[in-house]
Amino acid sequence: MATISSFRKNLWPRHCLPSARELVRSIVASSTTPLSTKDIYNLALKQKATQPVSDASAPQHNVPKKEHPTVVRGMTRQPPTRPPHPEHPVRSLQYLKRVVLPELVNSKKVEKFCAKRTLSQAEIDHRLQTVTKAARKEQAVLLAAPRNTWLWRMATPPPPPKPLPASTLSKSELLGLPRLTAADVGVGEDWSHLNKRRQRARKEKVERDLKWMWTLQAAKREAAREALQLSAPAS
Repeated sequence: MATISSFRKNLWPRHCLPSARELVRSIVASSTTPLSTKDIYNLALKQKATQPVSDASAPQHNVPKKEHPTVVRGMTRQPPTRPPHPEHPVRSLQYLKRVVLPELVNSKKVEKFCAKRTLSQAEIDHRLQTVTKAARKEQAVLLAAPRNTWLWRMATPPPPPKPLPASTLSKSELLGLPRLTAADVGVGEDWSHLNKRRQRARKEKVERDLKWMWTLQAAKREAAREALQLSAPAS
């Protein structure tokens, strides 16, 4: 058990830390405009976390110790690459993209949408640094055009269901009773597979059931009206 606990301490948590979730949610909520993933990441690094990653009260948030290369059977094993900001709740851009933001989407806190966006001059200059001088002019024209970009914003709550207008509700539904139709007792069914004697018998049965259903429904409506009158406050 001690070996397993020691091994787990050297693993980076793959779940979404509460401090990272709250930090990213507050960044998106406080922004007046939608943000890209890189914008959220850069803003998160500038802010202090509400709960440090290395808090002793939360051992699952401990920062793994830095490992050194080890030699196993004559071969050197390099340690796993550490994230660029191990002490920060949002330790890397990949952690934000693959863990934190999907967690907020699943909890319906934020939503991702596609929009046309024009790169700033600083972003264009940064991308042109990796382009050869011969292709830089052509690439600059392409980068200046609006392009589809995925952005993040707070999730909009779904609109409440619209109530049905009173004119589309039956008398029974207005009194809280279920809507019943002639089809509920078999009116309109196909009886062609029955012989003539059985068809006559089925028709008589359906007529009796239909008459009884209307009588019973009328009695329920009358009882519901009386109950509403009794429960209404006296004027």
